[in-house]
Parts: sequence; C-alpha cells; structure tokens
Amino acid sequence: MSKHYQANEREKLVLKTWVKFSRANNTLNQIMRHNVEVQGLTISQFGVLEVLAHIGPLSVKAIGQKLLLTTSNLVTVIDNLVKQELVKRVPCDHDRRSIIIHLTEKGSGIIEPVFKNHLTELLICFSVLDDQQLITLGSLSKELGLKQQPKET
Repeated sequence: MSKHYQANEREKLVLKTWVKFSRANNTLNQIMRHNVEVQGLTISQFGVLEVLAHIGPLSVKAIGQKLLLTTSNLVTVIDNLVKQELVKRVPCDHDRRSIIIHLTEKGSGIIEPVFKNHLTELLICFSVLDDQQLITLGSLSKELGLKQQPKET
C-alpha cells in the first residue's frame, strides 16, 4: 500500500511548486551566506551594514522591519557591530527614548567591498534567467508574499 499523500491536481501542483521554490531559496541562501561569512561577517551583520549603507541611519525597530528580524535578535548583532566600531548608537533628537544606528566610516569601508562581492555573486546566481524571467520572478514573488496574512505567535 502506497504511503504517498493522495492529492488532487491542484494540491500536487502546489506541493511540487513549494518544494522547487524552497530548494531554490535554500540553495541561494547557502551561497550568499557563505559569500558573506568568508568575508568576516554574519548574514545578520551584513544585513544591518547593508541597510545602513543604502538607506542611512535608522532605529533598531526600522532595521528589524527591513530585515524581517525581531528587535531582540538585532540587539546582539548591533552590540557586536558597535564593539567592532562598524556602527554607533546616537540618541534621537526628537524622541529621547529612541536610539538611531549610524554606520561609521570604518563600517562603510567594510561594507562597500563586501556588498560589491555580494552583488557579483547574485549576478552569477541569477545569470541563468533572462531579464523577462527576472521581472516575472520578482513580480510573482512580491504577489505571493504580499497576499499572505502572517500568523500571530
């Protein structure tokens, strides 16, 4: 007797698509994580430095929203970046309760070459797709993500 789930055609299609999507995502994440780690950063440290380099100073909460990380997870990452003098905490001018995270000159010098290498690696990974496929993949990914309602934990 077969132990395979007896799915209808739509269920089979969704399951197969999920497996393909997950495997592609996991493969790309492994490549990008390795690429960042061999350059001396964790993927979370890279994310913080990259968002500060390209957006500018932000609160911890805003960084967390950009990176999809909780504030509690970011505190340790930012503490380590402060110790390495790659970022600094600056009190907010208009809200004494808020702290704004700024990229230091040293941090800027670190993230620029790491980001360039990161982009080069992404270009290699996505070179298997033409421009129209990239547009379609981006559009479908955005639609899939935006149409979801995250579950409360």
